Amino acid sequence: MSVRTGKGSENVETKTYQQVFEGVYGYHKPYNHMTADLKDRVALITGASGMIGGETAKLMAASGAKIAIWDINDEAGAERVAEIEAKGGEAKYYHVNLGDRESIKTVFEQFIQDFGRIDILFGNGGSNWGNRKPVTEFDDEKFPININVNLHGGTYMLAKLAIPYMIKQGGGSIMFTSSVCGVTGLRKQCGFVASKFAISALTRSMALEYGKYGIRVNTLAPGSLPAPWGKLNFLWDTVDFEDYDSNFTNPDSMVFDIAARRPAYPTDMAGLMLYLASDDASYTTGQVICVDGGWTAGFSGDY
Repeated sequence: MSVRTGKGSENVETKTYQQVFEGVYGYHKPYNHMTADLKDRVALITGASGMIGGETAKLMAASGAKIAIWDINDEAGAERVAEIEAKGGEAKYYHVNLGDRESIKTVFEQFIQDFGRIDILFGNGGSNWGNRKPVTEFDDEKFPININVNLHGGTYMLAKLAIPYMIKQGGGSIMFTSSVCGVTGLRKQCGFVASKFAISALTRSMALEYGKYGIRVNTLAPGSLPAPWGKLNFLWDTVDFEDYDSNFTNPDSMVFDIAARRPAYPTDMAGLMLYLASDDASYTTGQVICVDGGWTAGFSGDY
């Protein structure tokens, strides 16, 4: 399995998927040395057993924050807590279903009892349900699941619960995960795309409503990441959705349109989230920030 790295059709160099992932182009290695002063601050992170949420949780813990890990994957959540505690950090796991409003309310109440405050909210958990078909063929039962989990539960409900505490405390940082699909759109994923566009819009509305209380609201719009099972979580319009599984493992067409010529690392996202959570970002709010290797800048493939 190879990836084109040459220019044009002449002298095309090929590299394995693993070489691409390991950053052999010399642009980047998967690490993050960023630090911030988050001592004694409490961060609630949903989807924290996954890639972006997990790396962010570890980075914030290393900067002194106390971490509440919310997820539906109990085993992975426990592993994340163990990772943080092994390095001297403080973390606690909570099982939650972001598609269940009562679950969110109940778990949040327990979280407040345990930690007493909330300084940082990172609503990163979400879902992508659907049959990858155009609107007229999309599964009617799957469309509202995306809205319910990504927008209503994972964004709106979390913010509604956290904001009153942040107002009493004199401020806080709220962050969400949207997608580059929430900035540019993408075919055959209408449920996911609609929910992510809505998150971007809600981010701006909340930033306007609560800025006077010292609450900042920003959103990450990530590009494609290698999934935990070794495949590339792609967002490209150049792949054949009818042969989805085959294309899903083919990096050839997946990095060709990225200016950086590689997929993202979770650490690419975690550094930004640490910055947005810190006082260094005190004048940054209402922003939807793409971290996508230049994909949304335009077509970068060589003709």
